[in-house]
Amino acid sequence: MNFVRSIAIAAALITAQGASATQLITNGGFESGLSAWTVTDLAGGNGTWYAASGTVAPFSSLTTVGPFAGSSYAVTDQGGPGTHALTQSFSVAPGASSVLLSFQMFVNSYGGTAGNGGVLNHTGGGVELGRVDLLTGAAGAFDTGAGVISNLFSGNDTGNNPNPYTAYSFDITSLVSSGGAFQLRFAESDNQGFFNMGVDNVSINATANAVPEPGSLALIGLGLFGMVFLRKRMQA
Repeated sequence: MNFVRSIAIAAALITAQGASATQLITNGGFESGLSAWTVTDLAGGNGTWYAASGTVAPFSSLTTVGPFAGSSYAVTDQGGPGTHALTQSFSVAPGASSVLLSFQMFVNSYGGTAGNGGVLNHTGGGVELGRVDLLTGAAGAFDTGAGVISNLFSGNDTGNNPNPYTAYSFDITSLVSSGGAFQLRFAESDNQGFFNMGVDNVSINATANAVPEPGSLALIGLGLFGMVFLRKRMQA
């Protein structure tokens, strides 16, 4: 038996087993409305997150680009100042080798640009702000402090409204590889004018390290033993 070939076969078996990829976000295309997502509106404000179709915002009737894919997307709309968060919790197993976040988003501000320090609260200073954040599992819907693991976006699109989708992609492996519960948040706060924040095609793909099956490990061991045996014979 060719023991070198044994090693090659074992390696191929491990590769075939591969690293298992898992989708951590449910209903990322919003084809089931806002199912699996949590909508939180700051008290005293106006508007909310909607699951919408077509290119007309559901409250203001302003024009948007519509869904990125499929027939539905998530979008904020309002008739006055408000602050709105769209969150989904997800869990990551310890030791994930790769965790990749991606989504499509547009942020149409009809009241200019106002940051208010990134705070999600329309009752303070002037604010016209969209945010995307990776949060701890225990963070509140409007937390912009200790509960924020990483701020991934803050601001709004600078082109003419309605803006097209922009593709966003983030490698968040180092932020979540220790494992545990987390939240993904899309949020906005506005008190200067209409504000449409649209999101579609949200995905978090986690890949676990491949673990060789016992049979594959045994085959590799056999191959290594054979190589050592052949080398000793050649040296004899």
